[in-house]
Amino acid sequence: MMTKDLFLAQLERAALVTQGQPVTGAMVRHLAAELKKSEPPWWPKTIKAWEKRRFVGWTEAWVLFLTAIHYEVLSDADHPLVRYFPSCGGTPEADPAPALDRFLAGAPATFFERLKTGHCRAYAAACAPLWIIPALLFFQRKRQMPFYLVEVNAGAGLNLAADLVAPQRGFRSDLLAARIGLDPEPLLLGDIAHRRWLTAALPPDNMPAIAEMDRAADFVLDRMSRDASFIQLVPCAARLAPRFIAKNVPPEEDVGLLVLNMGTTAGMGDADYAAYRSGMGETLRPWGDRALWAEVESVRGETYSTTLQSCIFRFKEGALEQHIATSLDLGAPQVKFSIEDTTRFLAA
Repeated sequence: MMTKDLFLAQLERAALVTQGQPVTGAMVRHLAAELKKSEPPWWPKTIKAWEKRRFVGWTEAWVLFLTAIHYEVLSDADHPLVRYFPSCGGTPEADPAPALDRFLAGAPATFFERLKTGHCRAYAAACAPLWIIPALLFFQRKRQMPFYLVEVNAGAGLNLAADLVAPQRGFRSDLLAARIGLDPEPLLLGDIAHRRWLTAALPPDNMPAIAEMDRAADFVLDRMSRDASFIQLVPCAARLAPRFIAKNVPPEEDVGLLVLNMGTTAGMGDADYAAYRSGMGETLRPWGDRALWAEVESVRGETYSTTLQSCIFRFKEGALEQHIATSLDLGAPQVKFSIEDTTRFLAA
């Protein structure tokens, strides 16, 4: 359960990682200062919205809070924060704190409803293609095998099109037999509210990231206007994903399976993750040597982790084995990747 002290601690940590973002950093620091001074009027309403939610990852709560604010600004041309948000045509020079206070003092019920039920689906162009390397090494080079690509918590499915949004040299996109996205509430790019929510999940002062998301979204929307089955989006909670895949994507001869999750299991407690991992193992088992599970997640066990790891799982000799293919330290930034080790792990 979220508490004031825990949220404050997370905001103080967030202030360190958002120093390079003038608007986002200023809002985070101001929220922390308000909580330090007293109990601002918006806090009891926030706690009420979160009373049935459990946040495991240290970024989940404050990112959702900022996402809900950003969405409100994107939806209202007269919002007091518009002039500070580059995503809305504003400039980030001035202090947004007074406008933020005015908004939170009279925040609408829709804002707290999004805190209660919303799921952030932030698109990161740098992470989106991380499934391509294992797909290329495992299905294409070693097996010349078509495969199903299934993403858990896929949002609008933008990661599923990473190979076409930014084509990777030598990768055969024609091997993808289907691109399937599972999400509790799939986001439809043709719905303006859903498109705004995708934008809102990114910092309002990170215009390069927003431009990358827009490019990917426009590509997928155009492709789906010509081929409605290009990406299949299905309502499904993450915890039920292994069971859904086992039931609806049965093993076939000469076809493989690649299951992907990004920023999903980092939000699961240890018991929930153990159940998810066990379920995923049972889902992959019938596929034998024709299936992979890839995770792009923060390091489990690190309270304030700023490291993303791309882990690959596969069955070898009847057991689910794991290999850390890529490690990306967002604080450095530093990337660790060994093509030799990954190729060896994925060898037939």
